[in-house]
Amino acid sequence: MKQGDGICYVIHSLYIGSIINHKSIKMKKIIFMSLSILLLSCSQEQVKSEREKSIDNTKEIVMKFYTAQVGGDIETMKSMISDDFEYTLNGQLDISNTYNWDGYMEFMGEFVSLLKGEIGAEFLEIIPSENTAIVFAEGRMEGIAGKYENEYALKYVVNKDGKVSILKEYLSDLLLAQKLYGQDLCGEKNE
Repeated sequence: MKQGDGICYVIHSLYIGSIINHKSIKMKKIIFMSLSILLLSCSQEQVKSEREKSIDNTKEIVMKFYTAQVGGDIETMKSMISDDFEYTLNGQLDISNTYNWDGYMEFMGEFVSLLKGEIGAEFLEIIPSENTAIVFAEGRMEGIAGKYENEYALKYVVNKDGKVSILKEYLSDLLLAQKLYGQDLCGEKNE
């Protein structure tokens, strides 16, 4: 080795070391950023997953209740309601009101007595959220004043205990009055 070679070797080693050290720092930053992103995305997926689980649970509860409701399975329905259950029939008729469980059962008994034959309901769609779901359905029945076909939107609210606490029913109350109560509704005549 020549006299100047030792100094060149040391300088070269330091230069290579600084490159490796610089690359190492850069690599550490990349690894740190990657791990940070991975951890953040995992926690977001977990929150999303919990929300999705809640939505799926609400959907399952509501579909079970709806199936029991359409099938007339009172025992299943009763086992799925909260103590403060409320049913609301929206509209402008005298029967459009909010009922507790017993009032709802009485109302449904009267409703069924106005029908001829079987109750037919076709499920169309469900739109669930974390504690609420809306079911769209079409009813096809025969009333005392003829064919009764109505469209329904049923809003179910599920409480934190997994019980149905609110059921709101939206339908054409005019059609209900005409076909089930035999009321002929008409506006003022223009002459």
